[in-house]
Amino acid sequence: MGGHGLKVRCLASTSVEDWDGGYACGREEEAEKEEDEKELGEGEGEGEGEEEEEEEEEEEEEEEEEEEEEEEEEEEEEEEEEEEEEEESASWCTANLPVEDPVEESDMESDTSDSDSDSDSDDNDEASSSGASPDSQNVSPDKQHVSCIQHAQLSADGSCIFTSDYSRIFNVYPIDSSTPPAASPHSLSPYASLQSPNPIWAFAANPLFNFQDATTTHVLISRRDSYITLHNALWDINQTNPNPSPTPKTPIDISTPLSFYKNINPLTEAVTAPLSLTYSHTGTHFFAGLQNSIATFDLTHTAAPIHTTPTIPSLRNKLKGGGRGFKGSISALALSPPSPSHSSNGLLAAGSRTRYIGLYDAHHAQEITSFPLPGTTVRPASHNRILASVMGDGVSSLQWSPCAKYLYVAERNTDVLLIYDVRNFSLALAYCAGRTAQTKQRLGFAVWNAGAASRSDGEAVAHEVWAGGMDGYVRVWRDPYVKEGAVEADEVIRVGGVAGAEMPVVSTLVHEGGGLAVAAGGRVVVGQDDGGASAGAAVTRGKRRGGRGIRPLFREWGRLDILSLV
Repeated sequence: MGGHGLKVRCLASTSVEDWDGGYACGREEEAEKEEDEKELGEGEGEGEGEEEEEEEEEEEEEEEEEEEEEEEEEEEEEEEEEEEEEEESASWCTANLPVEDPVEESDMESDTSDSDSDSDSDDNDEASSSGASPDSQNVSPDKQHVSCIQHAQLSADGSCIFTSDYSRIFNVYPIDSSTPPAASPHSLSPYASLQSPNPIWAFAANPLFNFQDATTTHVLISRRDSYITLHNALWDINQTNPNPSPTPKTPIDISTPLSFYKNINPLTEAVTAPLSLTYSHTGTHFFAGLQNSIATFDLTHTAAPIHTTPTIPSLRNKLKGGGRGFKGSISALALSPPSPSHSSNGLLAAGSRTRYIGLYDAHHAQEITSFPLPGTTVRPASHNRILASVMGDGVSSLQWSPCAKYLYVAERNTDVLLIYDVRNFSLALAYCAGRTAQTKQRLGFAVWNAGAASRSDGEAVAHEVWAGGMDGYVRVWRDPYVKEGAVEADEVIRVGGVAGAEMPVVSTLVHEGGGLAVAAGGRVVVGQDDGGASAGAAVTRGKRRGGRGIRPLFREWGRLDILSLV
């Protein structure tokens, strides 16, 4: 992975029709391939004329034979119909018993089926019944519908992928790193799933996750207007059979929670669900991002948070804290790796929708510092034209470098990733440019520790930043913190999709060993769109939703790919 010209082969995918089994390369290599194909096509065009004439003659002969066979079949069918009519007339003449009208029964059955179909369509319009439910009206037969993925995470041991999607389903996909690359990608299906009645806002996996130890395979899930729930991601706790089948029926239902964690406003008794979640390094506590505060929970104490850290000292003061702190919903949380120079428990970084970043001591839950992102002013209506190229609409994702010295910040509606040095937050070091992320959709990114892999290749790359864009490409920046200004990507990789209907890459994950990567995509198309059929797709893409009342008509679909890096 250290050198340029990185190639990708798909090992498994939920949409194998989007892959031809070949490598996915950068844009420059694709252009060279297209030129070579054109040259070969011009050379072969001269000898193809004679072959086309012979093929046309053979097709005409086959059509004549088919017409003769059809005429013979029609004559046989007419003879059979005449015989049946004679038999029916004889039976009606000899019958004396009354016969019920079959038309009335069929009408009754059609009425009940219509009502059932209407109710089913209403239910399916709000949420799917499973992680990959087929829709015969909108998706081709023998294909599974994968809803628009909103967020994806990789387990600590690299054995599982966790996803949440538009249809309010939490899925767990297995990763088999020992599977060698095949001529065509394998079909990827969820191993376990959870259907939620409310939208899933955030989830976090145990940092000590080990699929061989059932006591560590836990995941936290936050849903709108609901308690935070803890689930076992791989086991159905309702399973009472002491000797389960070695090949259980999948997907396994993990909807039954192990415990609930309550966060109730004492004044209004309203249940507040966090927008972001992250575990402590020990796996015994977790942090939840709320409105103007960060709550700390103990896994053994479910009644309420053990501590709440306000991001602003006072909401009743006219100055809102005397100029200290910041307001807003905490939309992103990230805990830095343990560092002897900073904190053995890590530094907790919190990002808000109001474009502020706060740093906190994860052990004592005390504020260290807070600062606004470039271009943020007191008046929200104002806009800094000089910094317009690096300004977004609120923090969507945060990631620390493996050395815990650099913080990467992603926002909505911006093409850049800001880079900050933990030793001086007054100014950003640089920014990763050209991400192609001008959208309200949340597009995550990953920071991969390339130290060990790069040393084996003879290069000195500390870490890499992997981020997807709206154009269906993943961009890789190698050690962007050592540069200044706008840092262009070192690699641009296409990860699949149909030409003209590219899938936005909402999450990019890299396996710890560097041999595998995961790309999760999701797309929502509003209006009377064919979902990619005009772009060369064989069938209409996505599931049709909305179109009733004030809800607009739209289609949504997603895809999850496991990639082999060469």
